[in-house]
Amino acid sequence: MGGKRDLKATIIDSTATELLLIVINGRDEHIYVGNKGARRHTSEILTELDKLFTEAGISAKELDYVGVVVGAGSFTGIRIGVATANAMAYASGAKIVELTEMEALVIDEEKALALIDCKHNNFYAMVKDGDTKEYLAISGEEADKYDLKKVYYTMPEPQKIIKTFYQKVDNGEFSAVAKPFYLKKSSAEA
Repeated sequence: MGGKRDLKATIIDSTATELLLIVINGRDEHIYVGNKGARRHTSEILTELDKLFTEAGISAKELDYVGVVVGAGSFTGIRIGVATANAMAYASGAKIVELTEMEALVIDEEKALALIDCKHNNFYAMVKDGDTKEYLAISGEEADKYDLKKVYYTMPEPQKIIKTFYQKVDNGEFSAVAKPFYLKKSSAEA
């Protein structure tokens, strides 16, 4: 499980400051990580995906799977990734694989607390206990109360995203349409 295989896929993660794009052609993985702090996902995503498809020697029409990180993270970033993934899957007939940043953070842990800083001592969190996952929006004080290994998001980890993607493909976890996954309301909604 989680190993390389012969498939054609792309994985999009636009939830964080850095845009992460992956194109897989068989056993070859082509990875793009945007500049930290750049937040140019809208202008970057299609251009960089096109470059990765060229490097990989495939076209978007050949995709078997489109993976997308659906949350948690930037509200706008999530929407950009989800919309792009849905359009690519629709155009190619590819299966959609939804995953969260937090699943990938703790993919190699049996029990852990995945944490993404969402500013002002608040965190998006996921408690993992075996196959059980509980998503939360918590404060730093609340996070400290968990007697679990804490794994913090600091930067994109392409290999963990790829491993999580393969695990979901192996388990047949597909969606008809990717949907944004929000743990709390946006500032505008609140």
